[in-house]
Amino acid sequence: MQTRYVRLLSVLCLGLPLSVLAQPPAPPAGAPPAAGARPANKPQNLKVLPQDADLRTIMRGFTGALGVECEFCHAAADPVTHRSDRASDANPTKDTARYMIQMTDDLNNKYLADLPGRQFADPITCGTCHRGEKHPSVFVPPPRQPGNGPGGPPPGGMAAPMAPGAPHPGN
Repeated sequence: MQTRYVRLLSVLCLGLPLSVLAQPPAPPAGAPPAAGARPANKPQNLKVLPQDADLRTIMRGFTGALGVECEFCHAAADPVTHRSDRASDANPTKDTARYMIQMTDDLNNKYLADLPGRQFADPITCGTCHRGEKHPSVFVPPPRQPGNGPGGPPPGGMAAPMAPGAPHPGN
């Protein structure tokens, strides 16, 4: 049994490099696609993102940050052909997404980059506000904790001095 396992493992290990070597070399950049091969999809209608952007990675980041699927911003697939037209501007949410992309870019490159004494270099992303929600929820600050406001203990954790004759809090 053990020799059969070792033999199978060695065939797999030896066969893998041979299968990699047997692959045809990749065509040089800019070369026309081989006969029968599908040409690479070139991004169309990019108005905010750079032409050389890794759209698949960027779009997956957006869907995760907003907790949505592609059709939230992109036009729905054609009901007959079931093909998506990602370049279409039929969905008005796509314009909102473009505006938000520009906003986060401005916040990171214009404002945070010039912030004097900035301690953290974390960029603002869609997830900073959306946190997995289609529409960011309104921030409601938590109620103040006792001693965390005017009249509370002084900074540094030191207790305020007791007034003469005042009872000790533990009694």
